Amino acid sequence: MESCQSPCYEALVRYDFNKLEGVASALMNAGRDRDALRIYLFMADGDPSLDGGYLGGRIAECYERLGELDAARYWYGRAVEENPEVRNAERSAYERLGSISIADLCKPEE
Repeated sequence: MESCQSPCYEALVRYDFNKLEGVASALMNAGRDRDALRIYLFMADGDPSLDGGYLGGRIAECYERLGELDAARYWYGRAVEENPEVRNAERSAYERLGSISIADLCKPEE
């Protein structure tokens, strides 16, 4: 039977999810959000459910702390899509960031 996983899935099986989460969490606590984001994106690669939305929420939090609010809103939305009954904090954050606009880049149609 052929595997449908992304190429990075093979690398991921060599890592323990809980250890990766511990390292990423420690990096966030140390203010190294960009490094934590790299780990969370690595963990999410090839995981269409984003582990029940958990990883989407962590990725969103990293982006928000980095001031990248467009990306944060997107990832909060992905977290809610994957687990709408549980991801209440992410839903609140998504709604809080709902006023993000691209009007500075292009004018909306009138």
